Amino acid sequence: MQKKLYIYSNFDFTKNSAGKTRMLYYSKALAKEKVSVYLVSCCSNTIKHSDFNEVDTNIWVQTHKKDTKSLFGTITFLRNLYRFSKSQPAESSFLFYPSPLIYLEILSLIYLKGLKGQRVFNELNEIRKYSSAYEGKYDVRKPVYSFKKLMFKNTFSIMQVFLKSYSGLICISTAIQKYGMKYNNQTLRVPILTDPFNNLETSNISYAENGRFNIGFSGSIKPFKENLENFIQVLLNLGTKGYDIQFNLCGPVDTAYKNYLIKSSKGTSNISLVYHGNLNTKELNTFLSQQNLLVIPRGYTLQNHYGFSTKLSDYLNQKKAVLITDVSDNSLFIEDGINGFIVPPNDNDSMQAKLAYIIDNFNGLSASISANAEKTSINSFYYKNYAEDLKKFLFP
Repeated sequence: MQKKLYIYSNFDFTKNSAGKTRMLYYSKALAKEKVSVYLVSCCSNTIKHSDFNEVDTNIWVQTHKKDTKSLFGTITFLRNLYRFSKSQPAESSFLFYPSPLIYLEILSLIYLKGLKGQRVFNELNEIRKYSSAYEGKYDVRKPVYSFKKLMFKNTFSIMQVFLKSYSGLICISTAIQKYGMKYNNQTLRVPILTDPFNNLETSNISYAENGRFNIGFSGSIKPFKENLENFIQVLLNLGTKGYDIQFNLCGPVDTAYKNYLIKSSKGTSNISLVYHGNLNTKELNTFLSQQNLLVIPRGYTLQNHYGFSTKLSDYLNQKKAVLITDVSDNSLFIEDGINGFIVPPNDNDSMQAKLAYIIDNFNGLSASISANAEKTSINSFYYKNYAEDLKKFLFP
């Protein structure tokens, strides 16, 4: 019998993001196994096959929709989603992609799993009570912020009990899998995914400066999560020792924080920070390809411990040297000095020493590091490696 998977969320699958990219890799893996996949956003309109565009063989993304986040709109969506699934004769499963809203998660378990007896799975890519939605500490001087932070954490602490009701959990890291198994022993670990054989389109725009050592960072620029202030301090220390470095960043960022980072990088003429904007896919590939070194300098937080940065697979696809910290599953895939470089989190001295070593020895290291990085991408993160396991898990 033909099989169909419906990936649903409050998330908009027509917009580019790390979440959409991950779900498309799931879709490509399953399409390889003759499973049709539909990516559906919570909407109030009746769902018809004509609402979808086939973006790849057997992969359909809903483009015609009236997004809704209301309680009654969500109920309507679930009824329409179920009816749509039954209008297509096939064995069906449903995969929930999480968002900060809780209507859809609770109601889908009640309706799809409880009332309709469907298989409903959860994409567990973070522990939401530890997410970066509220990064600052509780502060009596900020009562509204502190109340929202408390409500956010308590809400998603309570939501954890629903994990046991899912047919299974797909976990992005070993730490999340271990955490998830406290509630549900049906788990599958699927790490960050990529397509190392994808043709990366680039442009002629320059995102690096000749004659300097260029270090690149891409993705959402968040102060607490990415530990960038400490990393910039490391660069400034290297600048006082004569190292000539340009730190290039791209991705979504709050304007005030962007200006703060640029201001904080001042202090030595040898070090500069350049923000290149939030780039489209073609320009992001160009940006990454022009850097000498790509970095993920995250410190230890509970969010970083349980998560797994999708940037790592993007970086390795560029066949570039990467420097990361030993958080989450990074050390399972990156061997220091072999296919990249890894240092302890929140250790500026180790980061500084490692950067100095990389720059001093770059010409002799880069070729072998790049070749091994490519092998890691193919062997560990290629989406086709997980096709059979995903199918067996979602369609037992």
